[in-house]
Amino acid sequence: KYFPAQTPEAPIRYSVSNAAQDAHEAIRPTRIDITPDEAARYLKGDHLKLYSLIWERFVASQMKPAVIRTATADIQIGEGLFRSSASSFVEEGFYKVIRLGASKEERTSHQLPFEKGETLHVDTIEGVQHFTQGPSRYTDASIVRALEELGIGRPSTYAPTIETLIERFYVQRDKRQLVPTALGKIISDILSQNFPEVINTNFTARMESMLDKVEEQSVDWVNELKKFYFPFKEKVDDVMHALEDMHGALDEKTDEQCPKCGRPLVKKLGRFGYFLSCSGFPECTFTKSVPLAKCPKCGGDIVPRVSTRGKRKKFYGCSNYPECDFMTLYKPTNAVCPRCGWFLVERYDKKRGSHKACINPQCDYLHASDEGKEAQGGE
Repeated sequence: KYFPAQTPEAPIRYSVSNAAQDAHEAIRPTRIDITPDEAARYLKGDHLKLYSLIWERFVASQMKPAVIRTATADIQIGEGLFRSSASSFVEEGFYKVIRLGASKEERTSHQLPFEKGETLHVDTIEGVQHFTQGPSRYTDASIVRALEELGIGRPSTYAPTIETLIERFYVQRDKRQLVPTALGKIISDILSQNFPEVINTNFTARMESMLDKVEEQSVDWVNELKKFYFPFKEKVDDVMHALEDMHGALDEKTDEQCPKCGRPLVKKLGRFGYFLSCSGFPECTFTKSVPLAKCPKCGGDIVPRVSTRGKRKKFYGCSNYPECDFMTLYKPTNAVCPRCGWFLVERYDKKRGSHKACINPQCDYLHASDEGKEAQGGE
C-alpha cells in the first residue's frame, strides 16, 4: 500500500541467534496505517521521534534491500596512487522509508566529479601525520555488543554484570568508559594465568551444550560435574595459597596514626570500599571508614555503609548515626557545590554520561566531568 515497488512478494523472515530471548512480542506498531505523519497529530517532541524510529525500523525490516553502485577511481600522481570513491542508489529499497534511522549523508547519492580518462591538475599535496591508536576502552554499549557477539550471557544479565564489575571495584566509569582499576588488573592477571580454560569465551558455549545434553539425558550429569569440579577445586586451592604472597599489594600508606597503638594507618580496599586499618594488625584491630565528605546536616563524616537488611546494598551515611540520619545512595566526591556549599556526588545517565551533581535537593547545580564545564538545570 505504502511502498509497493520496495515491498517483496513474500514476507521477510530472519534467523534468530541462540542468545536471543524471543519468547516476548517485539516492540512494533500495532497499526501500520498510523504513519509518523499521521501520529504527528497526536504526539509531539521525543514521543513522536520514538514512535517514528519504531515505525521506520519495523516497516524497513519488511522491505527489499537497497542496491548501491560504488564507483572507485585510482588517480596516479607521480609515483603515488590516490583513490576516491562515491556511492549512488540503483534501488532505494528500505532507505525509502528510513528518515530518522539514517543520516542525510547516508541517504544521498554521490557522483565522482570527473570522468574516466580525464586529466586532473594537482593544486597542492598535503601530508597529514597520524599515529596508531590502541583499541578504545569499553563503554556500557560496546561491552554489551561484545558479549552478544561472543554469545556470553543473556540480555537480562548484561546490566547486572556491568554493575557487579563496578560494585566490586574491578572497573570504574570515566567519561562513559569502563576503566579497569588496580584491583581489576590484578584479578584479570590471576584469572588469565591460572584459569585460561574457564575464562575462555568458548567455555560458556561448551557448558550450555553440555547442559543441553544433560536435559536430553544423553550424558550423566554426575560424571560431567565430577570431570569439571575436582580439577577446578584443586586449581583453586593452589591459587589461594599463592595469593597469600600478594597480601597487602593494594595497601596505601597514610600519614595518620592509630589512636589505639600509635602505629601508622594504611588504606585498604575491602568488600564494601576503602577503609583505614592499623598496620599492626592482627595485634591491633582498629579500623575506620574513609570519610568521603562532610555531612551537610551536622558536620560529621560521610562514610560508606551497608544495609543490614535484604540484599545488603551499599549507601553513604553520616558517621553520627543514629543522632543524624542523613544518607544518600550516590557516591560523594571531595568537591563542594559552589552555589550552596553541599558536597557533589557522582552520577551517571545515558544523556549526560558521568557527571557531578549537588546532593542538595533545593540546588540544581550540575558539573559535566567530561567537559569540565558547569551545566544548568537539575536532574
